[in-house]
Amino acid sequence: MQAPLDYEHPDGQKVTLAISRLKATDPSERIGVLFFNPGGPGNAAGPWIQDMGKEVFPARLRARFDIIGIDPRGVGDSRPLVRCAEPTSDMDGGRYPQTRTQFDELLTGNRDLAAGCINETGPLIYHMDTPTIAKDFDQVRRALGEERVSLQFLSYGTQYAASYAQQFPHRVRAAVLDGPLDHSMGTENMVADGAAAAQDVFDKFVDWCQSDPTCALHGRDVKADYNALVDRAPLPVQGSADGVTAEQIGFGVYAMLIRQNSWPQLARQIADASTDASAFAAVSAQSAAYRVTTCQDMPSSGIGYREFESLLTVARQQGPDIRGFQETWDVAAGCLGWPIPAGNPWRPYHVDGTPPLLVVSGVHDPATPLTWGMAMASQIDGSHLLTWDDAAGHTAFLNSPKTLEREVDYLISGRP
Repeated sequence: MQAPLDYEHPDGQKVTLAISRLKATDPSERIGVLFFNPGGPGNAAGPWIQDMGKEVFPARLRARFDIIGIDPRGVGDSRPLVRCAEPTSDMDGGRYPQTRTQFDELLTGNRDLAAGCINETGPLIYHMDTPTIAKDFDQVRRALGEERVSLQFLSYGTQYAASYAQQFPHRVRAAVLDGPLDHSMGTENMVADGAAAAQDVFDKFVDWCQSDPTCALHGRDVKADYNALVDRAPLPVQGSADGVTAEQIGFGVYAMLIRQNSWPQLARQIADASTDASAFAAVSAQSAAYRVTTCQDMPSSGIGYREFESLLTVARQQGPDIRGFQETWDVAAGCLGWPIPAGNPWRPYHVDGTPPLLVVSGVHDPATPLTWGMAMASQIDGSHLLTWDDAAGHTAFLNSPKTLEREVDYLISGRP
């Protein structure tokens, strides 16, 4: 369906939104529509509905709701796409300047990157902020003829959910915000909290390896092995002249901390990397839409060299093994000097007038720490905070079946 490119000019240029639907399997007991978003930003919802719907959504949920996935503007099968002329993340050390000259090079590189994104994307690039994307969701609600909708949004999708609830409180029947971010914290707290959270879960991974004989690194000094790999980078890749950088190793490890059931594979990859690091060679840049939206929502453009130097020190103090190889640093460094005005700069949400909403936050989440969930809950009047610690990883949806069942209970009943 079509939606306005710019909601201040609703009769002007349009964008096209791709929508996927998994119809309720028990029409006689159908409650209504459930919007689902997997986060990112820049992740399409369509594949979750079309390719994985029957596996990832509990049967009770599929019975009672039409589950709707909307590819956010600029993403997936929506058109036009956000495009950039160059990759939007640097895996060759450029995000970690050690001198003022390198810092200035990072600023220049980000500005040049943004110029390429503007040239490749066109006017859409100025309208990729979270409140605008939330308005798109309400266009879909209206097109479906629904008075109210339920939401199950993960990770960065919780930003869309909070913005939707703030703008359209009377259109929300129920909402789960699983793995939430805090849009009031600012860059410094984002980096410090993110580094500490990733380090916490890396420590959990090390503890698991020490206690479980099935871990490929069992009986070894896991931290020493990992840090030796990073220090030796670039590492060899069989059949390729290109080595694997420290950033690829670090971000590859961070990505595998997201789901605890991936830890056996991660241990094997670290064990093999001294002779063949090909498993980390596939680690690539974030999508163009990821960079464009995070810089619209979480700008760091006003940070100078001394502040940036201090910020990197904090990141490495809070995550001595993570070393800044995680998302919050990528956002802070990637948005530095970004010339496109932030459409949704740092500020808290103020949500009232909705039914009770459910904020779900993990005690050991490497990407969105519990303190962010507490902050999000405090900004939503009448919300309930559900914490979980039966596993480690990012979002209960992906890591805690027991907590996911609690989410389903709430979505069906409308009561936390």
